Amino acid sequence: MAKVAIFGGGVAGMSAAQELIERGFEVEVYELREIPGGKARSINVPHSAAPGKKNLPGEHGFRFFPGFYRNVTDTMKRIPYKNNRRGVFDNLVSLPYLALGRIGKNLIKLPARFPRSCWDLIKDLKLIIKAITQEQIPTNEVNFFAARTWQLMTSCQERFIGEYEKISWWDYIEAEKMSEAYQELLAQGLTTSLVASRPKLANTKTAGEIYIQFLFGFTRTNGADLVLNGPTNDVWINPWLDYLRSKGVNYYLRHRLRSIEVAKGENGKTQVRGAMVTDLATKTDKHITADYYLAAVPVEMMAGLLSEEILDGDEALATIKSLGTSTAWMNGIQFYLDRDVVDLKGHILYVGTPWSLTSISQQAVWNKEEFPMEGFGDGKVRGIISAIASDWGYSINPNTNEVKVDSGSCSLYLRDNKPAQVASPEQIKTEIWEEMKHSLKKDGKPILKDEYLLSWFLDPDITHSSDWVDNPEKLEEVLNLYLPNSFKALFLWIHQHERDSVTLEEIANHLEIDQYGARLEVNALVAKGFVGPIPRPKDCPGASPISCTPPQPGNETLCYYSRLRHGSSANINSEPLMVNAIDNWSLRPLSYSQIPNLFLASDYVRTNVDLATMEGANEAARYAVNSIIDASEAKVPYCKVWNLRQPIIYSLHRWSDRQRYQKGLPWSGKLPWYLKPLFPLVLFLGILEILLLQIWRWLQQLCPWLR
Repeated sequence: MAKVAIFGGGVAGMSAAQELIERGFEVEVYELREIPGGKARSINVPHSAAPGKKNLPGEHGFRFFPGFYRNVTDTMKRIPYKNNRRGVFDNLVSLPYLALGRIGKNLIKLPARFPRSCWDLIKDLKLIIKAITQEQIPTNEVNFFAARTWQLMTSCQERFIGEYEKISWWDYIEAEKMSEAYQELLAQGLTTSLVASRPKLANTKTAGEIYIQFLFGFTRTNGADLVLNGPTNDVWINPWLDYLRSKGVNYYLRHRLRSIEVAKGENGKTQVRGAMVTDLATKTDKHITADYYLAAVPVEMMAGLLSEEILDGDEALATIKSLGTSTAWMNGIQFYLDRDVVDLKGHILYVGTPWSLTSISQQAVWNKEEFPMEGFGDGKVRGIISAIASDWGYSINPNTNEVKVDSGSCSLYLRDNKPAQVASPEQIKTEIWEEMKHSLKKDGKPILKDEYLLSWFLDPDITHSSDWVDNPEKLEEVLNLYLPNSFKALFLWIHQHERDSVTLEEIANHLEIDQYGARLEVNALVAKGFVGPIPRPKDCPGASPISCTPPQPGNETLCYYSRLRHGSSANINSEPLMVNAIDNWSLRPLSYSQIPNLFLASDYVRTNVDLATMEGANEAARYAVNSIIDASEAKVPYCKVWNLRQPIIYSLHRWSDRQRYQKGLPWSGKLPWYLKPLFPLVLFLGILEILLLQIWRWLQQLCPWLR
């Protein structure tokens, strides 16, 4: 069987490896880090364990599995885990609640799944009524948002792609003219927590689809929100790696993809002839050859690997360079407490917090027999809060290449207000802790107190510039790890320039390209934090402190400076997250290319879920594997790919809207006269669908062998 070389061992790479090895292909995986799993991995806190204890569990950011995930969960069912009948999938637990925290107000609980009894129904109704009254969103605004929700539920897929893709979530829900509570909860809260993007930048196609999928999730058997019952590596990633290796996958850790080598064949077609990787343990280069090559690296890394020769073979891949800057930071921090004070089985959304926080209390959901809190660290930990900050201050619009800083991203509890991207690790910890502390209240009293906090751990993907300024060897190591060669060369030119900053025009002249292309190149450095923009007067003097003040009108000259010079204070993020900005669907590539043996599997590839998630990565991997099967003419079955579920109850309206859209008509929401007689039947079938799903869940509870 043909040999496939996979570069990148995150969820996409591991998913592709599993599908390929189970079909008889020869598979090699090359992963940059010493821990597999990509952004999904968990990370042990170094040197935190007392004798006989485990290291404290840390992570890039907590992960959850919405009820509409079907591709990645299918993969999980085939990964053996102890005596679990459905493998690691059985390590997922359903969360019954979602909570809203607002600064200075009591915590609000909301149901996160379909009621499982009459008693649950009564409790859920009480929680919803309490939330509506406390949030104080005017009734007319609630009604308007409900109407907008109905429009999303009854719009056809063609309208999502052709119309909603080009509208921001902020504009779609008309947040500008609404109350502050409406803006914070329904505009900012939804987009930052669900799609890690600002409401004025996120497109409605993605934000709207994910939002209604969560609503549909309330009727699913497993609920809208599932999480793992222990540290991710323990209950998923490590068993996955063991399974892949047992099947014959050659999985290499600490191997860095340097370049993809292509050449024209006898038929004039460009083909991949090999790839150069560096073994970071031995610091030696290896030349890799295979029949097929699968790039499963993040978008910002792939953008730097696209040589002129590759783009000559497939010009459409050039859009990846724009996608490479369409990223945001969504990174986590864990707080280790000496007591269990947030015993809530559900995620908490901190509405209106400047850094857009979400969190989960891990001891509330982890298997207490397998992962007791007293088994970690020095044995004193009794609670772990894993929080994520989704707004770090800077954003890049991939359509205009403009870098923006939102004044709403300024810290509230630091002496010098600043976005997270330029705060020190200690300041990041302080601001997040304070935002949480002031948002978690019960009966008007704070749930968290400073004396409860034993220690904390910031995602090591976030590194402060002070760690590298006086350590050139460490800087060289980091640049080799996190920047493709072309981006590294540009950064060093800016970093070592005789002036503290350079203009965009100078960058373009240095690279011998136009200013549009130069902006793409330098924005790749801005996206990770290596370089900062300075909206300054035309003389462009040396770099000044970054503030939260938006650029002033008429400030035409844009400069860039190295954030790793003396006197700079900023963070580098080695793993930013791609976000779905307005009208970037057209920039997204397919899993196959015009280079016949080069394929893509990452969360930036076009997928049904259309979001940078584990589900999107897994779905992209399935498309890539299907393309490899097709190209190799192997006599093996294709991977099954699940689409997002569309409930029967909305099918008539969606069909009707498709007819309207094809005629160039706007959404109406009203059924034509000839379809109205069918609506009672569709309504009945829709209700029956929900009831059958619940009956099936109850049967599974009574008869585990049905699961």
